[in-house]
This record gives sequence, structure tokens and C-alpha cells, in this order.
Amino acid sequence: MKNVILNLQILCEKKNIPTKINFNQWIQKVLHKKKINEITVRIVNELEIQYLNYTYRKKDKTTNVLSFPMNIFLKKNHIILGDLVFCKSVIEQQAIKYKQELESYWALMTIHGTLHLLGYDHKTKKTSIKMEKIENKIMLSLNYSKPYL
Repeated sequence: MKNVILNLQILCEKKNIPTKINFNQWIQKVLHKKKINEITVRIVNELEIQYLNYTYRKKDKTTNVLSFPMNIFLKKNHIILGDLVFCKSVIEQQAIKYKQELESYWALMTIHGTLHLLGYDHKTKKTSIKMEKIENKIMLSLNYSKPYL
């Protein structure tokens, strides 16, 4: 059963951006529930991600992904889970820096952001380890290599 309604907004150069099918596949692996979850995926430039990061987190710098959880219940099994905002250029730079295939790194950032929508965080060593274990498991299930050793 398809459990994700994905609204994809691309507000930057479209080259090397995963398809809606890719995003859907990655998000569904995280959610694996029968509830219908609606998510907006927005892909932006550095100026917009820095503005959002400062506005909502008081961090005046770019970042790879921001998660905005909503958890609005529309009806019994339909939830607006929230928004994921990705910075294409930061993800491309980090994929090179961390020696990751670009598609694999997009998958990881999508999984990471979706876990944040579900309430996971990495504020402490313990919560970081927990989140990384889940990310590793999902990445392996998608036939990507483990991002964390």
C-alpha cells in the first residue's frame, strides 16, 4: 500500500535531483506504516536554506536538510507529517566531502530528515547512535552502503 503523498517543489537548478519516485521510495522505507502520510519536499538554494535555518533555528549558516514536523491529522489514517527542505548545493558538496555517491547521499539526507519529522534527534551521543543505527539499517535495505561505521 502506498503510504506517502509527496508534494515535490524544486526551486533551484533541476540537474542531479532525485525523482519523485526516489523520494517516495526512501520516505516509505522510513514510514513503513499503513497510515497515509503527506510530506512536502522542497529543494532550494543556499540563500533560502540559510534564511530558513536562521529564522527557525537561529543558525546563520547553510545546512543540508531542515525538517518541519506538523503532525496534522486530517482523518483517521491521513496525517500531514511535515516539510523537508533540502539544499541541493550543500548536499552535492557534502557527498564529495564524505566520499559518498550522490544518489546515496540524497537517500541518506531524505531518511535523516524523515526521522526528524518522526521526532528523532541527535542532540546527545545516545540519540545520535540510535538515529545512525536506524539510518544504517534503512540504507542497507535500499542496497546502499552503510553511511556510519
